[in-house]
Amino acid sequence: MCGILAVLGCSDGSQAKRVRVLELSRRLKHRGPDWSGLYQHEDCYLSHQRLAVIDPASGDQPLYNEDKSVVVTVNGEIYNHEVLRQRLPNHKFRTGSDCDVIAHLYEEFGEDFVNMLDGMFSFVLLDTRDNSFIVARDAIGITSLYIGWGLDGSIWISSEMKGLNDDCEHFESFPPGHLYSSKEGELRRWYNPPWFSEAIPSTPYDPLVLRQAFEKAVIKRLMTDVPFGVLLSGGLDSSLVASITARHLAGTKAAKQWGAQLHSFCVGLEGSPDLKAGKEVAEYLGTVHHEFHFTVQVRIHIGYKRLFIPFHFLNQAGIWTLIM
Repeated sequence: MCGILAVLGCSDGSQAKRVRVLELSRRLKHRGPDWSGLYQHEDCYLSHQRLAVIDPASGDQPLYNEDKSVVVTVNGEIYNHEVLRQRLPNHKFRTGSDCDVIAHLYEEFGEDFVNMLDGMFSFVLLDTRDNSFIVARDAIGITSLYIGWGLDGSIWISSEMKGLNDDCEHFESFPPGHLYSSKEGELRRWYNPPWFSEAIPSTPYDPLVLRQAFEKAVIKRLMTDVPFGVLLSGGLDSSLVASITARHLAGTKAAKQWGAQLHSFCVGLEGSPDLKAGKEVAEYLGTVHHEFHFTVQVRIHIGYKRLFIPFHFLNQAGIWTLIM
């Protein structure tokens, strides 16, 4: 859950504008406390607030291609980055970050590379050779993204509305599965699966195929270089995710690094059904369970909810990536 902010094609390349972009970027600091980065090329600014999950040591953003002519700021995870690296044998990567492949894929395949990505992501890519840029959001909008337009004709991109609402004449949610190209000057859909046009699914229901797909979906989201845990409310979804994760953890490198016992987390009002059910499932699965209580007087803002979303708690063991 990193934070990205970009201002593209503005009429002001002054130091005052740079300071303003930094100020707005800091509004997203809660999304990424590990690093703050800013890149400026003429009238374009790309900033990043990083939550370090993959390659914490060298994966700071923005990221670049070999000669730094292509710059990218990304929020998300690219699950198939290792496979994609193999398709780029002539490229030299600066980091081990999963997002490092994006600039190189653009060099190799142009704007159409987006449908090669398997992951959750939103990114802004700037090609300084012609000052063109593209913006893209993952297929179903797992990562949040907004687009705005300034009075000077500039385009603003932000992970949250608070990054652009004070400086834009108009702004709206960036649609999932779409790409904005400055060369075309408009949005277009990049995600076009065959079943999009099917009113009634043609593939028959197969419980075994469903189970295999679900297990695969959980396991690929365990890609991390930091300790991970699960959000466990005791409901069907979170209990299945926790069960698959606990079984998978025992045979991974992570078990040697952080222990084979999965950590689970539950947040709720004291005495609530979620806490009770979560504890029961945790005991059944044998996880190291953690409860966080709040009261009705405490206003909790979690941002946005989805089946798989990284949250982070700081405890004595360090930063935990939580999968819900």
